[in-house]
Amino acid sequence: MKTIVTLVDLSELAFEVLQQASRFAKAFNCEVVVLHVVPKEPVVPDMSPLSPVRMRKPSQEALDSHHARLISMTDVLVRSGVHSSVRQMAGATSEEVLAETRSLQPDLIIVGAHPHGTFYHLLIGTLVDDVLKDAPCPVVVVPEHAASQSHLTTQPASP
Repeated sequence: MKTIVTLVDLSELAFEVLQQASRFAKAFNCEVVVLHVVPKEPVVPDMSPLSPVRMRKPSQEALDSHHARLISMTDVLVRSGVHSSVRQMAGATSEEVLAETRSLQPDLIIVGAHPHGTFYHLLIGTLVDDVLKDAPCPVVVVPEHAASQSHLTTQPASP
């Protein structure tokens, strides 16, 4: 195993995804590529409730802000001695993320999964769903409750 790709957002769950990546990378002496998609931004032509909402590529300010937060989040990898790099995509679709992931030739993909209801999955779907269907290698899914359990275990005990 040489390359692990982690797909992260900027949520609390991303920290647990990066911790899992760190564990795998140290165990198998791998590089970790942290891949993040800055979401598209809504554009509303007027304030009418019936106005269509269009989406546009994220602004440079959003890209810079996300990149700075991403770099600070990946500090967990740096501190543990894991060789890592960060890649950021602007408003990418699932297909574009999968193409980028394939180009990295990963041996393992690690993603976080936020719980959504059936209605959300029917209308929107998720990147995780698409990755699970079309990944070029095994995928480890870190459930959202793992982040809250990890957070609970790192809290100091009350006297």
